[in-house]
Amino acid sequence: MSSKLIVAAIAAFGIAAAAAPAAAQQQTTRDEAIARCVAQAQQQYPSDMGDGMRNRTSAYKACMVNLGFQP
Repeated sequence: MSSKLIVAAIAAFGIAAAAAPAAAQQQTTRDEAIARCVAQAQQQYPSDMGDGMRNRTSAYKACMVNLGFQP
């Protein structure tokens, strides 16, 4: 019975070890998407006065959604 528990624990650690780099890669990809979308929105709407900020926010959100992320 204890050998099954040990095998299960080893398997769980293996899965966790494999998932950690994937989670880190997703965060890096999200960070890159954020940077890209912020730059794109600022380029499209350089003024943050009046409707510029609202338009910039909309452009950022649309960009993030297009890349598959929640804004």
